[in-house]
Amino acid sequence: MNRSHRDVGKSLLLILGLVTVVLLFQFGGGKWPPLPMVLRDIVFGFTVCVAVSALAFIGLQVARGLWRYNVVLRWGGLVAAMTVCAAAGLCLAMIALLVMGLLPARLIGTIFRENIVGVITTTIIIGSIFTVFGSTKARLEATELELQTQRLERERAEKLAAEAKLASLSSRVQPHFLFNTLNSISALVRDDPALAERTIERLSSLLRASLNGREEVPLEQELRLADDYLEIQRTRLGERLRFSMSAAPDVSGTVPPFSVQTLVENSVRHAGEKRPEGVDLRVIARRVGSDLTVDVIDNGTGFDPNALKAGHGLDTLIGRLRELYGERAGVEFRRAPDSMTVRLRVPCT
Repeated sequence: MNRSHRDVGKSLLLILGLVTVVLLFQFGGGKWPPLPMVLRDIVFGFTVCVAVSALAFIGLQVARGLWRYNVVLRWGGLVAAMTVCAAAGLCLAMIALLVMGLLPARLIGTIFRENIVGVITTTIIIGSIFTVFGSTKARLEATELELQTQRLERERAEKLAAEAKLASLSSRVQPHFLFNTLNSISALVRDDPALAERTIERLSSLLRASLNGREEVPLEQELRLADDYLEIQRTRLGERLRFSMSAAPDVSGTVPPFSVQTLVENSVRHAGEKRPEGVDLRVIARRVGSDLTVDVIDNGTGFDPNALKAGHGLDTLIGRLRELYGERAGVEFRRAPDSMTVRLRVPCT
């Protein structure tokens, strides 16, 4: 039995129950008539309700077409439709009872006159209730659909913004860095061809990673990318750049691409390139509670995190972390007289 059949069965049972309840109230205050008369009244009421309900359902669909007009026309149309359907349904029910031999022909006129007003009134009231509930439900569904559409559009906009931030973050191989690296490679080709070849390989690794559209990459891969970046910078800065990288044995997980590289680039640009003595830089990856952390520590004078400009590498990274992880991730700053620590914190996966 499919759903529509079950719905019809439930409706017929509901009608039968309502007819029975009405008869109980009708005879409850006095002496009950003989059982055959009670059964006849139940069959009569049930047949009338089914016939009127079926026609009224059709009438409601017709009246719904008037709902775009003014209030007088639509409610007038509803009352007219329910009146016609009630009268037609009563006639149809009486014909059915007559055919089944349950209603004498001589009583048709009397029974019609006795019941027509009550049937019309009941049909109009129930039809109005169904119409109000139906229109209210339709408005609620339309509102929910509109809200859902707005939510989907907002999520799509947020996703596009997140993808744009990811593209911005992944494009950290900036032109000036590329030109400086190519100049260094050009100078190394004659003096140290082996180092020039290794630098080209590291630059290729950075360029390939910048084309990766994934939202997260393994930490090990990101550390190798940061190491390639630092090695390339060391070909330019020489002994002015001193760095070390370490990861605890139990550290594993994923981070946004170019996240660690952004931190080391920030240290090189704000400390290594500006100080004649260069910079000592340490990269330490470890697990702290349920978080994966990567600390980039340098011995520079540091900077004011509140002064970060919009669109700056660290500002973009902070926004990207918020898009991916919410409040569970972030970039933390700790400034000391002789060092600056920038910590990347993401949840362990």
